[in-house]
Amino acid sequence: MMTDCVIKPAVSKAELAAAFDLIYALAVHENSEASFKITRDDFIRRASGKSPIITVFIALLNNTVVGVTTYVTRFHIWNNSQILELDDLYVNPDIRGKGIGKSLLQTVGNEARKLGAAVKWQVKQDNINAIKLYKHIGANYTESGICFWQP
Repeated sequence: MMTDCVIKPAVSKAELAAAFDLIYALAVHENSEASFKITRDDFIRRASGKSPIITVFIALLNNTVVGVTTYVTRFHIWNNSQILELDDLYVNPDIRGKGIGKSLLQTVGNEARKLGAAVKWQVKQDNINAIKLYKHIGANYTESGICFWQP
């Protein structure tokens, strides 16, 4: 059951910086810091302005950013339509299990529905809790770690 959490687009520089910090925490959590190449300034620049290439939603709890999801929109040749490529979904480990990750995913699903698009992402095969969540919302999960969801 979700707490009194607000899901909203990250628009201010402070919100985007906090989102970046959570995404970096995800890289640390996955022991992938060496693969994390984007800087905070580049992230903020690419997620803001007139034509951002990264869409960022944050979860706020008591005015603190506790969760983030990011995606890019692109054309999917096989579907002959737009698709949202989910890049990051991360919730502060201290407050997991309260429905915040699910709410962030549902927000992405709402955006996909507006475009008539599907959502695609990858998950590590040992991330059992995430896979359960993805299946629960109706995503198709393959053993190779690809998830595809037509919300």
